[in-house]
Amino acid sequence: MKKLAGLLLLGASFILCTLLYIRYDSKGYDYGFDCIFCKERMPYGLKPQMDRYYSFYLLDEDGFELTGRGFRHRQSSFKIKNFLGYGYNDSSVLTKCTDSLNNIKYLVSYETGYKSNKGNPAISFKDINDIEYNQIKDSYHWIEINKDRAGKVILYRTLSFIGAMFSLLLIIRSLFKR
Repeated sequence: MKKLAGLLLLGASFILCTLLYIRYDSKGYDYGFDCIFCKERMPYGLKPQMDRYYSFYLLDEDGFELTGRGFRHRQSSFKIKNFLGYGYNDSSVLTKCTDSLNNIKYLVSYETGYKSNKGNPAISFKDINDIEYNQIKDSYHWIEINKDRAGKVILYRTLSFIGAMFSLLLIIRSLFKR
C-alpha cells in the first residue's frame, strides 16, 4: 500500500513537472528561445531570437537577422538600441524599440515586393508615429521583452525538466526495487 501511494505521488509529480515544462517551453518561444512544443508561428516565417546577452532579434525563415539591436532600416530615421516588445498578427509585425537617445520608436513590417527562397514575401520595416501605433496596436498579439522575465522562463523550464526527469528516475527505481 505504501509503495502504491509513493508511486502515485511520484506519478503526479512527473505529470505536474511535465505540464510545467510544456508551459514554459512554449512561453520561451516569445522570448526567442528554442521551443519543442510550440504552436504559434509568426508571419513570413519569422522567428524571434534572443542571444546570451539578452539582445533581441527577428530572424527570417533562412536564419538571417532581419531586425535587431544595431539595425537601421532604409525607411527609418534611427538605429535600434534596444527592443522593448513586438507584436504580430496574420500579416504583419510591429516592433517597439528605443533609439540611441532612449526615445521610444515603433516599426511596422511591409512587403518589399521580392520573394524569399522559400516563396514568402520579403519584408522590411518602416517608422510609424505614436498616433499610427495607437490605432493598430490592438490588432496584434503583443509580447513585452523583459530580461528578468526571460531569465525566469528559462530557469522555470530547466527546473521543471529536471523535476520531471528526477520523478521519472524515482518511478523506475521504485518499480524495479524489490
